[in-house]
Amino acid sequence: MSDFIASLPSSLAVQKRLLSGLVAAVSADDRWEWLELGCSVAAGRGDELSDLDLGLGYTDGAVVSTVDGLLRALGAVVDVSAQPYAGMPRWWVQYADGGQIDLVAVPAADRRGLPPGSVALLDRAGRLAVPYEPSVLRVAPDDPRNWLLDGWEALANVAKYVSRGSLLEALDQVERARGRVFQLWAAGEGVPYPAYGLTSLLDEPVPTLPAGIAGTYAVPDRAAVLAAALATARLLAEAATHADPGLGTPLDGYVTARLRALL
Repeated sequence: MSDFIASLPSSLAVQKRLLSGLVAAVSADDRWEWLELGCSVAAGRGDELSDLDLGLGYTDGAVVSTVDGLLRALGAVVDVSAQPYAGMPRWWVQYADGGQIDLVAVPAADRRGLPPGSVALLDRAGRLAVPYEPSVLRVAPDDPRNWLLDGWEALANVAKYVSRGSLLEALDQVERARGRVFQLWAAGEGVPYPAYGLTSLLDEPVPTLPAGIAGTYAVPDRAAVLAAALATARLLAEAATHADPGLGTPLDGYVTARLRALL
């Protein structure tokens, strides 16, 4: 879609160059049926630091072997990471001019339409001409409870690691629990893609974060880690109620008491 690329602001010159080159390359090989751009650039939130989140649909699996060369031909490359993601071939490319591409390739027929906020840059068969809501767009019925329990498991691990004096491991678990806070808060806010937590919250025109979230960050000092863990525990319970007023667990009181006893 040359009109979309042309409409991008001059501050996205690197992204425009990469997209133009990629569209030209895949358009020249009819084994590529569609090319989809998602996330910030597609939604009009991109800036000069934004990467390009792309999906390529193929009709012949043999064409996947050409992706590495195709991406390298778009500009001077620092390096390419080619590692599967969720069962799909995925490439992450860092270009010398600062551009970044994050691309997955999937069988063309696997795509049932175009998700909200995405742009079809190539669509030979009209497969992306209809709107489509992927399951991850909304919170699933079991997600809030699963996120809540995982958050409390992480905070229980904090108590264990602090008791052992392993503060770096404890901090990793605070981070894990904080991620669940963001997911639950995103579910309560009704934002798209709540499973992506903080990213989805910050993608909103006026982001709303849990009050006191800064208190969940700490350096590897025993008192600081415990304070951060207790702040996270409080927000985990609040975020659960925000997502579902009836959501809770006895782990709240149990784990919080263990953390407080370590102070």
